[in-house]
Order: sequence, then structure tokens, then C-alpha cells
Amino acid sequence: MTRRTSAGRPSPASHFPAIPFEHQPELRALMMFPTLPPGHMTFPVPDDAFYPHLRRGEFAVVDLADHQPAEGELFLISYRSLSMESGHVYALCAMRLKRSRVDPARTSWYARHSLPEAGVRATLSEGPFTTEHAAERLVGRVEGVWVPGAAARGASAS
Repeated sequence: MTRRTSAGRPSPASHFPAIPFEHQPELRALMMFPTLPPGHMTFPVPDDAFYPHLRRGEFAVVDLADHQPAEGELFLISYRSLSMESGHVYALCAMRLKRSRVDPARTSWYARHSLPEAGVRATLSEGPFTTEHAAERLVGRVEGVWVPGAAARGASAS
């Protein structure tokens, strides 16, 4: 029996065979960079808090020109710390935009990141931030993963 739409035409699903799901861990949502583009930096990934996008031991590629917070995007954020020689502590975070329960027209940004030194999988949400304040704290947006020689490895595999 052929499925039909409300207009009486065959359903588009009836033209395409079902494709079985196959897990492909090598596919990533972030780009893989064999070399570091100008205006970017790397940052070591300390844990699996943002798995499967970033994995422990990898190096995130951060665009230093992109400071504007975006919903669900990964960023490198800077915190002031007097205990550090540089005066700053850096962490990977995901930015979230939330509406105020009191005034739905008002929104605030929150930075969600993990605490690897806690010994357990713990997350911390920090905020609220205005868009301007979040942009001041964000070092840059995570655009990918630095994989030295990835292009050479891909070329030799074919």
C-alpha cells in the first residue's frame, strides 16, 4: 500500500528507501584545521564536557575576532584571577540566552562550563551578562579542532 498525502499524491517517503543508521564517530560538527588560520589561537580541551564536538586532549581553534555571544555556540571566556601570574583564567564555555521570568522582553546571557578539577562531572553557569558585558569577557568563538597534518593524512588514505 502506498502512503498518500492529504492532496492524494504519494508521500515523498514512499520514494526513498529506509537507510539504516550507522554510527560514524569520525564525523564532527566543528571543522578540523590542519594549520592554524591567521587571527586564531588554540586552547587545550581539559575534559569531555563538550563531547562530541570537543574531546579531552584536543586543541580547540578559537577565532579571536568573534566576540559576540550566540545561542549554543562554544567560546573561550576570560575570568580575572589574582592568583594567576597573568591575572586571568581561561575556560571553554557554551553561551545560553535566557528570558527573564518577570519581564519576558528582557534577556540575559549565561556562560555554561565544566569544573574538571572537581573530580566529578560538574557544570557551572555564570551570569547574567548583558550582550556587551558577555562580549567583553569572551576571548573568541570556537570554530574547530586543530589536527596537525589532517590534510596530509586524508590525502594518503585515498
